[in-house]
Amino acid sequence: MDDSKELKLEFKDESESKELSKEEKIAKEKQKLLQKVLAGNLKTTKEKVGFILNSYSSARNSDIDLAWLYWSTFESEKFNGQYISKSQLMKLTRIGSLSRARAKIQNEYKLFQADETVKKYRGKLKDEKRDEAIEDKPSGVPPCSIFIDEAGKTQDNIVVGSLWLIDGGLSSLKTNRELQEWTEKNNINYEFHFSKVSKNKLQSYKDFFLKFLALNPTIGFKVIMVQNIGFRDLSIPITDLTFHLIDKGISHENKTGRATLPRILSVWLDDEEKGSDKLKLENLKERIKAQKINGLYFGNFEAVVSKNNFFIQAVDLFTSSINRKININKGGNFKDELADFILNTLRFDISSLNKIDTDIDNATVFNLTHTD
Repeated sequence: MDDSKELKLEFKDESESKELSKEEKIAKEKQKLLQKVLAGNLKTTKEKVGFILNSYSSARNSDIDLAWLYWSTFESEKFNGQYISKSQLMKLTRIGSLSRARAKIQNEYKLFQADETVKKYRGKLKDEKRDEAIEDKPSGVPPCSIFIDEAGKTQDNIVVGSLWLIDGGLSSLKTNRELQEWTEKNNINYEFHFSKVSKNKLQSYKDFFLKFLALNPTIGFKVIMVQNIGFRDLSIPITDLTFHLIDKGISHENKTGRATLPRILSVWLDDEEKGSDKLKLENLKERIKAQKINGLYFGNFEAVVSKNNFFIQAVDLFTSSINRKININKGGNFKDELADFILNTLRFDISSLNKIDTDIDNATVFNLTHTD
């Protein structure tokens, strides 16, 4: 190989390395932003914009809506949400800054995407024409966020549990902040994971779950399970169970009037197995889209870290409690006490799950709606 070809190959390798580093940097920034947004730990303009985009669908399509919601949520002392004077406008975060943060989140991180028509027109039409692109789309579609956990891979029954959050916005921001303040006040510097509970921490786990329910009175829990028999690749039945849980759950929420369609659906998993999680989420999104559910729109399907994410921690406690009673059920241990406490608090009769079922397609979804 001559020197010129060798130099070209070296330059190509360096270029690919730099490109990979850029992708890794973006992926790291994306995860950090998601962690902050879902935890309500918002300090920078970009994090606050991310929160608005996650909570309000109209802000994804219109920078005017984004600015209005941003000012109303984070700068209410300067903005009354009804009208604005020139002097007030000069004191508020500039629309240009908010627009740049929105563009970075949507274009680089691929999060909280605008409708297809908006993406088609952005950057190709003048500013005054951009809003025309969303006239044929519903505005202000409320969210439905599902946090999912699984258990029982090495046991007799596979369990997939979920927590359904059917509201958000400012209320979720306030509840997350209250929970964060509560943990700090009580010197709690650990996450609430069922596997990590100890006898000394048992009471704090109980207190957390009660506090979480009190601050999130509209949440619901759903669980689906199947006997762990004859599966070679467990990722397949787990994905199937998760799909049926979401599909049947959406129908249940709509029919009962708890979360009527239209809705923007977002699905969040605990970030445990990056490669398989990504594949699972893509499969889930594709299968749910194939159902062509009228009024169902798609938000983000992502795996996120559990640190400071109280929804991921709560669904872990719920799912693991089911798993403890179904697959282990020794009794007398502090983990059994925690499982009993959580399920009794939710008024869930565990005996209703004690049934033989090897048919994933017909597996029953058990719906629990928390009420004070």
